[in-house]
Amino acid sequence: MNLKSKIYIDKILGIPSVFFLDKFSLFLQKFRTNKIPANLKVKRIAVCKLMGMGSIIQSTPLLMSLRKSFPDAEIIFITSPNNYSLLQTFSFIDKIKIINDKSAGSLIFTFLKTFLAQWFKRTDVFVDLEIYSYLAKILTLLSFPKYKLGFYKKESAVKLGIYTKMIYFNTKAPVFKMYLQAAYILHSKKITEELYDWKPVLKYFDSSYLVKSFVHRDPEKDYIVINPNASDLRIERRWDSENYTQLIDKILCEHPGKKIILTGSREEKTYVQKIYSEINEKHKDKVLNSAGELSLSELVALINGCSLMITNDSGPMHIAFGLKKKTVALFGPCSPEEYNTYRNVYFVYKNIYCSPCVHYFSISPCRGDNQCMKLIGVEEVNEAVNKILNNEFIWKSYSGNGIIYKSLTEGAPFGISERKFTLR
Repeated sequence: MNLKSKIYIDKILGIPSVFFLDKFSLFLQKFRTNKIPANLKVKRIAVCKLMGMGSIIQSTPLLMSLRKSFPDAEIIFITSPNNYSLLQTFSFIDKIKIINDKSAGSLIFTFLKTFLAQWFKRTDVFVDLEIYSYLAKILTLLSFPKYKLGFYKKESAVKLGIYTKMIYFNTKAPVFKMYLQAAYILHSKKITEELYDWKPVLKYFDSSYLVKSFVHRDPEKDYIVINPNASDLRIERRWDSENYTQLIDKILCEHPGKKIILTGSREEKTYVQKIYSEINEKHKDKVLNSAGELSLSELVALINGCSLMITNDSGPMHIAFGLKKKTVALFGPCSPEEYNTYRNVYFVYKNIYCSPCVHYFSISPCRGDNQCMKLIGVEEVNEAVNKILNNEFIWKSYSGNGIIYKSLTEGAPFGISERKFTLR
């Protein structure tokens, strides 16, 4: 199924189902209570994030905090097939459950299989990281966990029959900080505020033979990684391919000793090849199209070895964040305010009136005419790249945007809605 079909099915079937399940659960709640599991021996924790590679990477501080706070608990992550290889690199997850959304039949079958598995094994805590998916809400309830956490952005989205407590999704706060509110609710004492750094992966994986053969003449591997892609989840995040072509030519003219490696998935290889084909012939021997040729672990190793990464808002960008690589990140439909705690990142962002639309529309109102990205000029990106490569850029440590996340005395997280009938 394509993205529009998934959104349509999720809303058509999900909205009425969630409405009635919410009301029915509130009725049942009059006869029972779910206490906060402060003293509960947590044996099984399920975390659900169906879509968004970047969001899953941003959830790693939460996942690592849960692992440290509940060392004996089994942590299960529920997601879609596209994220399986990513989650396999996380040693702090015990099991991965897949909701296969490739077709309606596989969706129904894997959904039933997943919630029945959660039901029979009785999950203690279910953390739903989805904001927009009604399917995830239904899965949360039908898994019948003892304690359920979810997120909301507006009053009408507070489903306190489905969830024990809900956390306000503050679009001005860093995403990993919002996810960590769930750890505070669960009384986690050992909090991790750093993204996963992939050190265990890098210990066993090196750059692919393709990359090694390309940079073998440069013992310091002084290359730049450029990711010109964005998944179809938000294709509007792409900066125009012609801009990337011009940028690459400018970089190689001004820095002839550099090499550039283009990245992308197997599905994005044709698009990346289009960029490569339009590069000036005299520069092509210094550019490699690695799209579709690398495993996820090899991609991590590739990014880890680069001197600079230039990227749209995408999954590979978040890998660079975790690896603390120097990064030029191009933003438009989403605000960099959600990721502005990283020191080695230069954000290029045009804060136009309708941005960030991603938080309020399933499909952007511009229908692909992403003026927020089109306003970003090649010269301004190249100027930032030059300053970084010439070591003229002053990286500033961001101290935070003044948000207070929890009570300074009691440690209780703010922005939490809880069930009317829950006893404290």
